[in-house]
Amino acid sequence: MDIRTKLVFALVSVSLLSMAALGVFTVARVENSFRDRTDEQLNGLAVFKQTALEQVLDGWRDRVALVASRTQLRLSLAEYNRSGSAQSAETIAGILRDAADAAPLFRELWVHDLNGVVVGGAGADIAAGPMDAALLEHDPALEGIRYNGVSFPEDGLPVVGFTTPLRLDSELLGYLHVVLSTDEIRELSDEYEGLGETGEAVVVARDSDGRLRTMHPVRFPPPGLEGSGYLLERDGAAAQSLAGGEVRLARELSDYRGEKVYIATRYIAETDWGLVVKVDEVEQSQPMIQFRQEMAQLAVTLAAFTILLGTFLGFRFAQPIHVLAETASKLAKGDLTARSGLTLEDEVGLLARTFDQMAESMEEQVGLLTEFRRFFDVSIDMMCIASTDGYFRRVNRACTHELGWSEEELLSKPFINFVHPDDQRATAAETQKLAGGQPTIRFTNRFLCANGTYKRIRWNAYPEAETGRLYAIARVRSEQPDHVHESADSPGSDTPPRGGTL
Repeated sequence: MDIRTKLVFALVSVSLLSMAALGVFTVARVENSFRDRTDEQLNGLAVFKQTALEQVLDGWRDRVALVASRTQLRLSLAEYNRSGSAQSAETIAGILRDAADAAPLFRELWVHDLNGVVVGGAGADIAAGPMDAALLEHDPALEGIRYNGVSFPEDGLPVVGFTTPLRLDSELLGYLHVVLSTDEIRELSDEYEGLGETGEAVVVARDSDGRLRTMHPVRFPPPGLEGSGYLLERDGAAAQSLAGGEVRLARELSDYRGEKVYIATRYIAETDWGLVVKVDEVEQSQPMIQFRQEMAQLAVTLAAFTILLGTFLGFRFAQPIHVLAETASKLAKGDLTARSGLTLEDEVGLLARTFDQMAESMEEQVGLLTEFRRFFDVSIDMMCIASTDGYFRRVNRACTHELGWSEEELLSKPFINFVHPDDQRATAAETQKLAGGQPTIRFTNRFLCANGTYKRIRWNAYPEAETGRLYAIARVRSEQPDHVHESADSPGSDTPPRGGTL
């Protein structure tokens, strides 16, 4: 993987990871904001509906109190208690009829004496069912208006009952029992403003058998069950509302349709009713789902743009380095004229200019080295480079030609091994001088040839103290070489005395 690919991969990876992290953070924040908004919306509606429901209850009590406050009603009841007058009973019934006619809200009105005997009544002929016992109750200690419960007829809306004592000058005369319709609760539940296409506000209560029922028709009744007081067999949201306290955003709960819902609940302790304000999770989550889809589309678009931009920037940023790498490759292959030619005004440009200068210097040095090697190799004089450790490091072709040894043979052994035994001491001493930095001028010794003969060699050498290198030029003396068995001190020999001759 070249640097351009690595840079592109790095840029794209960092960008995509950054976008992914930002997307996750954004979605999480939006979801939290969405949940908070939904919670506030449902809770606000629950407060509004609870207030409206409490106002309905207060209105019912006022109606009951208004009837109970009729002076003629109480005077007639007092007269009835004293004399049992049929005229008094008729007067009471007439007053109740007038109240029922004036307010269709009243389904039934009954007045009982202290013994629980019905004195008079008015209203529709309703089989009160579980309300009967409540209607006949009389409690001398009863103060104020008491809620008696709710009844669920087979047809029509549920009805509720209230009882209040009838007094005259603090004397308890009897009781007023009132049965009211729940039309106002139905009207309250039919108001769907702020609840969207699936939301509703449901008021629930338990019947005499403890089963959960609504106080009004529901918004989406199952086929065949469009009547009032719909029985809620499986409604976790409604049941939760009767548990007391408040529940908010309980998404794991399902309503009577089996739909997951967001809810806000209130409990009306006085009447043991529950209020549920709910909306389908699917509908309420639709904006969030749409937002996620839009975010996904935006992410795909940005990812494509990031890949294109990352590729462009990666190649653009890496191109100078790629050019430098290609130039270096050409130089490595021997093309010493290769240059990057980059003129950027940044760090890469500085690197490129420095690189080109180094290439020019290297070209010059290689040229000089080539000339030296050519001069070194074609010289008719023997040239060599040695070191103070006693080995040749490099010899030219004249050395191998004059001595007969191959270059490998000359380099593989200490050069003292090729010196005539009688000249070795002087040669070693001269080498020590060279090691001390003193040049050698016209030093002569006898050097062994490959054919077993010795040649007189005159050496001129210059030491390089920093590196320990010895640079020497040598020529063969014109005298005939001695044979191996001849001593340098033999009579008649032209060999100089031991130790060589300068």
